[in-house]
Formats: sequence, C-alpha cells, structure tokens
Amino acid sequence: MIIFQPERILLKKQIKKHGHYITGDVLDIGCGSFDRYSELFFFKKYLKMDIDKNNNPDIVGSAENIPLSDNAIDSIVCTQVLGDVWDLKKAFYEFFRVLKPGGKILITESLTAAIHDEPRDFWRFTNYSLENFFQEAGFRVLVSERRGGFFSSSAQNAIRYLVDRVNLYDSFLGKVLRYPLSFFGRMMIFFDNFDKSKAGSRQALGWCVVAVK
Repeated sequence: MIIFQPERILLKKQIKKHGHYITGDVLDIGCGSFDRYSELFFFKKYLKMDIDKNNNPDIVGSAENIPLSDNAIDSIVCTQVLGDVWDLKKAFYEFFRVLKPGGKILITESLTAAIHDEPRDFWRFTNYSLENFFQEAGFRVLVSERRGGFFSSSAQNAIRYLVDRVNLYDSFLGKVLRYPLSFFGRMMIFFDNFDKSKAGSRQALGWCVVAVK
C-alpha cells in the first residue's frame, strides 16, 4: 500500500526539472533495489552502483571508492545517499575523479528527515554544506535549489511519524487514512507556493545541487 509523502512527490518533480543536465554515460550512485529515476533522463548508458550486491547493481561499490577509472563517466546521479556516507570529502573527490571534463553531477539530500537505515544515518545538509563540498573538490555549482518549505516539511514529518508509529503500510488504519493523508499532504505542498516570507525560506525538506567538473 502506498502512503502519500510530500518528500517523494517533490523529490521526483525536482529531479525531473533538472534532469536535462544528465546525459551520456550515467552512473547512479546508491541506486538501491530498483530503478527510481532513469526514466527522467536522456542517456546513452545507465549504470547502477550500490554497496549492497543483493540489490543487483551493475557495479558494486561505494561513494568513497568508485571502481571506475579516471574520466570514465559523463554524468552522475546521487539521490538521498550522502547522508549514509561517512567520509564525505573523499566521496566528492571520487565524483570529480570519475567524471569526464565538463561532466555533470546531480545530487539531492535532506535537511529534515526521520532517522533511518540505522546505524548508517550520519548527516543532514544545508545548501551551504553541499556547495562547499562541491567547490572544495573542484566543481563549479550550476544549480542549488531548495525542496519544500515549512508546510510540506511539517506534513512530511507528521505523515512519517504516523507511518512509523502505527505501521500505516500494513494496517487497516493505513487504508482508512490513505486518502485523507494524501489530501492533507497535497494541500500543504500547495500552501508552500504562497509562502514568500523570510521565515519560510529558512525551512526546507532538502536540496538539489547540480555541478560541473
């Protein structure tokens, strides 16, 4: 059963918006157990990499140790992965190493998210931290865009709490609340569109950053 969560909707929308940067031979770092986003890109080859061989990736490897030669890839996609990576500086240098000159990388990360994947959940990010990691590794930042605001963040946290608290995915209550939560989440996303305040600008679900080597 699917329970509506603002983060998932806004994340896919944001990746699609900036997907035109991702072309050629693409490396999806931390792909997980299924293909989430390749349909959003125009590519020549799409290689999935994951640390867990049970996810059947094309390449088994980590962000800190990518088993590819220098200048091997045209584009990198890394979505909601870096929070689970301990040596972030090494990972960004690896991204730079395997990308061809002029190659681009699209990263998404969370600022507000429930603890997950214990005990390998290490970090949350602002746009400033992501941009600094990119720049220190030698990249030039092309896009740095906020995802969500106060209302969608509040809805995401509330829905995620209920999912975990009463197991909405596998309960009768989940069936009862499925459509009311979808309406609630969509309305809160809608409200964010009208919040132009400074206070609102300081709230976010996360960020999308695109950079070029």
